[in-house]
Amino acid sequence: MATVPGSGVLSMLKLAREALYGDYNGSGTITGSIGLYALVNGGNQNSGNTYPAVNQDCLPNPASRTSTTLTGVRGAMGGNAPRTLYYNASIGAASNLTQGDQLYTNSSLTTAEGQTFNEQTGSTATTTICGNGGLMFFDTNTSGQYLGGTCQFP
Repeated sequence: MATVPGSGVLSMLKLAREALYGDYNGSGTITGSIGLYALVNGGNQNSGNTYPAVNQDCLPNPASRTSTTLTGVRGAMGGNAPRTLYYNASIGAASNLTQGDQLYTNSSLTTAEGQTFNEQTGSTATTTICGNGGLMFFDTNTSGQYLGGTCQFP
């Protein structure tokens, strides 16, 4: 069985085969698309297969991370009940979130947020993105990455 080479061009298909079958040059069946997030962190997000986690000690794998909260987030143009989202505590206050930061629906940071439209009413708390009286409209992609948004004040 062949392992992943130490140099040269890598193939996503062959990396997927290595992850699932332990054989980089093998012929095991891979179904659907190959999501890099799932391939590295485990699971099947944006992938046709469920992969084992290989990234145990680095970000974005949640193995040794602590979370902090983003409170009072509403989806679907504000019509849904408020919920709490979570992100890596190393970011600090919610106002420090920047494009590309990962948001999750659970405090163990394993289930990515996936709603495309979100809103949050600002406050003086560190768990809101906008300051007191502001209304933050932001998006996440299907992988839970914060895409940024607009803070509006009346």
